[in-house]
Amino acid sequence: MKERKRKEHRGMREALGFNFYDVFVLVFCITFGLICFYPLWYVLIASVTPYETFVEGGLMLFPKGGIDLQYYKTIFSNSSFSSSMWISVSKTVIGTLLSVLVTSTMAYAVSKTHVKGMKLLNVLVVFNLFFSGGLIPQYVLYMNLGLIRNYWVMVLPGVLNITYFIIMRNYFSYSVPAELEEAARIDGCNDVRVFFRIIIPLSKPMLAAVSLFIAVIQWNDYYQYMVFIANKPQLQPFAWVLRRILTDQTMMSQVRNGAMSLGAQLPPPMALRMATIICAMLPIMVVYPFLQKYFAQGMLIGAVKE
Repeated sequence: MKERKRKEHRGMREALGFNFYDVFVLVFCITFGLICFYPLWYVLIASVTPYETFVEGGLMLFPKGGIDLQYYKTIFSNSSFSSSMWISVSKTVIGTLLSVLVTSTMAYAVSKTHVKGMKLLNVLVVFNLFFSGGLIPQYVLYMNLGLIRNYWVMVLPGVLNITYFIIMRNYFSYSVPAELEEAARIDGCNDVRVFFRIIIPLSKPMLAAVSLFIAVIQWNDYYQYMVFIANKPQLQPFAWVLRRILTDQTMMSQVRNGAMSLGAQLPPPMALRMATIICAMLPIMVVYPFLQKYFAQGMLIGAVKE
């Protein structure tokens, strides 16, 4: 009986090129993809819908009454938005570069378990992934280092990312052929040249994927500002401004009054929120296509290999 069903199943696929299971999977994937995509599309449409036709709630597929960028002009006419954007861009770029450099060099060193002391160093680093001193000792440490209310408190604490340290260590241990390193050393390369001339080019997919993840963390982070800076508006990142415009009515009133001072109509609060969300997502969405060719390979880190 089972053999007969298998033959019927195979016959349908051979005759039609597909079966009902294939149709179900295709329909399910398309439906699920649209469900995931529509909130982003709704936010984009709401952020360019003119004042006169903007209605909160309901299904919106296309902007009614044309495209109006007045909400974006209103946002960037506010000095706190433009300055916070530059703060976020700078701390994301600097923080990502430093984090990838420090984490990868340390992971490569610790991957050489034949070197005395590397196993102990590995244990000490991973230990901090599960246990920490707590917020108060952390605050005291940063205060003694002169980082409180300082721009660098948003950059330096994340330079060593322990999660991606583990990923990089395993990659360097199991995915990079040791024969290439030995050949480079025979040709006269020291450890530094081996790392930058051999290991880094071979690790581009992994580094691209990790860099994107770290950049997203840096871009969306406002915790460091909230805890260790707070009273310096000139250092606030864009993620903190987004949080304020979503939750703080005072901030929303300032932005709307600023739009009226420029001669514009009083913009709907929801439309301003949507435009701010798009501005927060856009930088990462712009960067992603340049890393996409490496990203698919980098996502296979840790996969079973024969």
